[in-house]
Amino acid sequence: MKKHSFIGSAKSDKFCIMGIDVFKHKWTMIGDVVIVLDPNTDQPLSFSAYKIDCDGVQRRFVAGKLSNGDWGFFDYDS
Repeated sequence: MKKHSFIGSAKSDKFCIMGIDVFKHKWTMIGDVVIVLDPNTDQPLSFSAYKIDCDGVQRRFVAGKLSNGDWGFFDYDS
């Protein structure tokens, strides 16, 4: 199983990855589902991989709801 590094979490609708607030852009599913470990419980979770386009720059990430209800974000390298 590939390990996807935890980037961070957000309770609200603001979270930046490499300086880009992902909630201000449309998320497009890449079509990949990965297993990540919940940073709060170490339990495995199935999250989808997404991409956003911002000014010609593409950001890819894995996201989903964690056990505490926060959005969790993980790195994604295809």
